[in-house]
Amino acid sequence: MKKLFITSTALLVIVLIFFIAYNVAFRDNALINEKDLNQKGDLEETVEGVSLKEKIVAITDEAVAGFFVDEKNKKISYYSLVNGKTWQTDFDGKNKKNISDTELTGLIDVKWSPEGNKAITVFNKSNNQKNFFLYDFDKKQANKLKEGIDEVSWDQLGNKILYKYFDSQTKARSVDMSNLDGSNYKKLSNVSFRDIVIASIPQSSSVSFWNEGNSEEETQLMLVNANGGETKTIFSGKFGADYLWSPNGKKAWVSFVDNNNLVSGLVDIDGEYADLGIPTLASKITWSSDGKIVYYALPGSIPQEMTMPNDYKNKRFTTNDTFWKTDTTSGKKERIIELEDIAGAYDATNLHLTASEDILFFINRIDGKLYRLQLP
Repeated sequence: MKKLFITSTALLVIVLIFFIAYNVAFRDNALINEKDLNQKGDLEETVEGVSLKEKIVAITDEAVAGFFVDEKNKKISYYSLVNGKTWQTDFDGKNKKNISDTELTGLIDVKWSPEGNKAITVFNKSNNQKNFFLYDFDKKQANKLKEGIDEVSWDQLGNKILYKYFDSQTKARSVDMSNLDGSNYKKLSNVSFRDIVIASIPQSSSVSFWNEGNSEEETQLMLVNANGGETKTIFSGKFGADYLWSPNGKKAWVSFVDNNNLVSGLVDIDGEYADLGIPTLASKITWSSDGKIVYYALPGSIPQEMTMPNDYKNKRFTTNDTFWKTDTTSGKKERIIELEDIAGAYDATNLHLTASEDILFFINRIDGKLYRLQLP
């Protein structure tokens, strides 16, 4: 009996030892497997989602002509430069869908209405002239704008268009305004320049226009009230100038050239100028919604033999940009992305900052694609 008890006890001890050893081994193996799975998950996230971890990401796989940012629904609409079709995508480039399947041959630019439900498409034609079509996405209807228009812009509400008109009979040039269908036409101002830029001034009834920047021509910034009145020049004396109004319409960013060097500053509605000491172009900046901060791309790698801004606009070269912001009240400047975080080459134009100031969208002139820069 005693031997049986000893034998049973020994067997029980052996079983317990085996059970404990098995569980320890299984637990360690499970931990190892869990660790392997975590490492695999991290690897998959790194491989498959690498773009999500990069700060600058392409959200289109093709060159685009203009884009509209729908802040409310977190969507972006854009025209493809490959075939002219219109697409919509999420802010991260996912859930892409076609919103207009019409192919547009010869498309060179798109001007979206303030609400994004209409767009003016621009096409090249012979003799350096342009054709303009207005497309209504709600009605799915396109109408050609009248002959003689060679520059066009939207009013603040998107209910009217502002345009420069050339009368081939009288050879007269004017800045005009009309309804979208061309009715209720009104001449705002005579103009002597062939190539001009037109921009309505935010939160006002005024319309601004200026001769397109040329290094050999003094640029004149002019204002006229949309309700009528005389045209006045509020700023001049700069060559190759371009402008972008702040959201409140009280001041505009101005870039120009001085001895072929880029210069930028601010000009207010009365024509008072303040230098900012930032060598960039107005086409490479955007305002914060409160009109205090300017986000901008600072161009680098500009060949010395090139004439600014002419050769840049004529696409004779591309720049290699870094990204900054400046407080226009204090003058403080800081990078919005460090050099080591810029993996590619970017020549940024058409900048758009989200209202929450967490994403900066832009078109890269090097490949024509639409990009997003995630801000800190």
